[in-house]
Amino acid sequence: MTKLEATAVRDAIIKAISVMGLNTAHAFLTFAGILPLFLPDGTRVVILPDIHSPAHHNPLMWAIEKFLSRYRPHVLILVGDLADIFALSRHPKGLRTVSNAQMEFDVTRRVTDRLIEASGAAFVIIINGNHEDRIYRFMQDMAPQLGSLVHPYTKEPLSFHSQLGYKADDNVMFIYGTEERGGFEGGLLLNNDLGVHHGILVRPKPGFSPLGDMDRWMRSIMHGHTHRFGFVARDIRPNKEYPSGILRGLELGHLADMDHSFMAYSKGMWPNWHYGFAAGLVHNGIPHMQPVPISPVTLDGGRQKLAFAWNGELFTESDR
Repeated sequence: MTKLEATAVRDAIIKAISVMGLNTAHAFLTFAGILPLFLPDGTRVVILPDIHSPAHHNPLMWAIEKFLSRYRPHVLILVGDLADIFALSRHPKGLRTVSNAQMEFDVTRRVTDRLIEASGAAFVIIINGNHEDRIYRFMQDMAPQLGSLVHPYTKEPLSFHSQLGYKADDNVMFIYGTEERGGFEGGLLLNNDLGVHHGILVRPKPGFSPLGDMDRWMRSIMHGHTHRFGFVARDIRPNKEYPSGILRGLELGHLADMDHSFMAYSKGMWPNWHYGFAAGLVHNGIPHMQPVPISPVTLDGGRQKLAFAWNGELFTESDR
């Protein structure tokens, strides 16, 4: 396929996504609840979990940016805990740990813009997780008297998307839960087949958390939140929605820097945390999402780096 043909195909898919989702995702800056999203065949999708900016793994994120520039997804989904919002957390803070809420939002905006630019995605969807919900919980628990304050121009209450500064004409959409809370309630339903949310269940073994979600919702599920990476499948009786009779469940891992001071509170959990994400393609109306594990590899000279493979190419964390 020539470059001109590839551009024409990409433009056709983007137009088809716009038409199919005109009255849903692509008409609003925010949405509260589970959003049905229908994607045409040929749509490329990447789902990134739990970045925890500014506690993200910078060298690994550069490798992911390189991957995004190669794969060029039409849709980029950030599945919660994009920001850590450590300044508003209830966890004990070390005496030498510097936390500044505005700095966290500024860095998160830069990280998000870099991902959008690298991917070239026409549609970017950010599902809010429990860390983004720290704003809501802090206002509710610690400063309810400030709950009536609104943005001077948009007249919106203090929120994650307003602090990042995205506007309605940007190609970014934020998914909240009911009553526009963050946390665990909002998400996507892709092609009436695959549920994508941040996740609420936390079980001790990889794969068991999405298995619980699958049993609860009786549909295929992908989520972050647990920082674990695992894939499960369950046979069910074939039906109209699932003619194959197979449900798929995937928890996506995380992309945070486990040595960052913001992550110190969870050191006891590290042995059961894994790096990863997902990428895939819509074919015959089904989103075929592939788990992409990220693991240490030993390079020439004996140096060890985190790396992942896609389409025959190895992407390693960068030193730039």
